[in-house]
Amino acid sequence: MPGFELFDQREIDALADVINRKMVHRYSFNDSRGGIYRVEEFERAVADHVGARHCLAVSSGSASLYVAMKACGIGPGDEIITSPFTFIASIEAILECGAVPVLAEIDESLNLDPESVKPLINERTKAVMPVHMFGSAADMDAFGRLCADYGLALFEDSCQAMGATFRGRSAGTFGLWGTYSLDPYKIITVGEGGLIVTDDEELYRRMEYYHDHGHIHDKTIDRGAEGKHCLGFNFRMSELQGALGLVQLTKLEGALAALRGHKRAILEAVADLGLAYRVHADPEGDSATQIVFLLPDEASARRFQKASKEVGVGCGNLSDNTWHYARHWQTLRDGALYSRTRCPYDCPYVEAMPEYRPVEWPRTHAVLSRTAVYGLSIAMMEEQIGKIVKAIRAGTAAL
Repeated sequence: MPGFELFDQREIDALADVINRKMVHRYSFNDSRGGIYRVEEFERAVADHVGARHCLAVSSGSASLYVAMKACGIGPGDEIITSPFTFIASIEAILECGAVPVLAEIDESLNLDPESVKPLINERTKAVMPVHMFGSAADMDAFGRLCADYGLALFEDSCQAMGATFRGRSAGTFGLWGTYSLDPYKIITVGEGGLIVTDDEELYRRMEYYHDHGHIHDKTIDRGAEGKHCLGFNFRMSELQGALGLVQLTKLEGALAALRGHKRAILEAVADLGLAYRVHADPEGDSATQIVFLLPDEASARRFQKASKEVGVGCGNLSDNTWHYARHWQTLRDGALYSRTRCPYDCPYVEAMPEYRPVEWPRTHAVLSRTAVYGLSIAMMEEQIGKIVKAIRAGTAAL
C-alpha cells in the first residue's frame, strides 16, 4: 500500500526545484518566490480531486483532526462519539481539546455501527465521527440521517481513506469536514502530512488562522505586518511536502487501480472456497488496501492464521492489533497525561468519564477476533499474489 513505493525521479525533481529556489516555507518571501506556492497548489489540486470547496494542508493526519476540532470549538465537557477500532490519533485529537471520546461499536464493515451510536447520544454530544477504516467508507447515508435527526455535527476521519468513495463521492466530503493522512503508510505520502477538506467557508478560515498562529494571510504585505485573527499554533506544511504531494496526487488513481486489481485477482482465485469477507457499505469505492476475511469464530480464525503462516505468508487477527484497537490502549484507560490540568480526566466539566475497559465493546471484539487480514501493496507482483492465494487455501483447509 505505501505511497513511497511510487517514488521516482519526479519526486526527486520536485524536491530539487524547491531546494534550488530556496523557498521551503509555505508563506513568507512573497517578493522573491515568483508567485510559486507549492502547498497552495497542492491544496487546490486536492480540493478539485475530491470535490470540496476548500482544502487545508497541515503537518500530519493527527494535526488535521485536532485543527478541525479546534476550529469547531470543541472543548471540555463536549462528547464526540467515534469508533473503538481506529488509530489512536482519532481519540487523542478529542482528548487534546479537553473533550470526551465516547466509543461505540463497529459492525462487520469494521467501521462504526450507526445503531450503536444512538444509545450514547445525550445533551453533551456535539458530533459523531465515523472512521473510514482500511480505505473503505462507512455508511455515510446512515450517518447523515442520524446526525440530521439528532442535530449533531458529522465529522469524518478519512485519514486511512484517501481515494475511497461512497456512492461515487469521495470519502471525507459528506460531513462538516473530512481529514486525510499522508504519512509513510498511506496510499500517497509526503513523509508526514495531513489534509482537511470542507465546504464551509467560515470554518475553513478558522482552520487556516489557527494552524498558523492566527495569521490573517495577505500576500501583498510582509508576513510580520499581517494581523492576527486569534491565538493559534504551528501546524503548517512545508513547501517540500507540498511539492511531493503534487506529484503523488497524480499517481493516486494508478495506485488505486493497481490495488483494486490485486484484490480482485486474489478474491477471484479463491472464490470457490466460499469464504465470507468484510462487508463494504459501497464495494465499488473500497481502496483495496487490505483483504479481510471473516471466519465463523475465533478458534477458526486462529487455525486459519496458523496455517497461512506455515506456508510462508502471515495474516493478522485484528483483535491482536495494538495500533488500532482501543482494548489495548492502557494509556487511554490511565489518562496518562503530562498536564496538571487533566481535562477530560478529573475534569469539572465532565460528569462521568468512560473507563475504556478491555471488556467493553463486546460486539467489536466478536467481529475482530474472527478476522484474517492480508495487507496489499501497490507494487505487488504475480508471484506475491500467488503466495497469498496459496496461503488462503491453506488457511481454509485448516478450518
